Amino acid sequence: MAYQLYRNTTLGNSLQESLDELIQSQQITPQLALQVLLQFDKAINSALAQRVRNRVNFRILAPILQNEF
Repeated sequence: MAYQLYRNTTLGNSLQESLDELIQSQQITPQLALQVLLQFDKAINSALAQRVRNRVNFRILAPILQNEF
């Protein structure tokens, strides 16, 4: 799932570590931790879609060379 891309950020890793600690101490269930991660995925993607205005576009300026063997 593309939404999970941001789980490897500092914020995403910290969230996962905190959730793991809560699971280990039996303060939350693994199912609740998964729901929290899914909500994080949706929230971070929504926030970035609404707040990020810069877009990156790439154009090839050099001619495409054909491999000749």
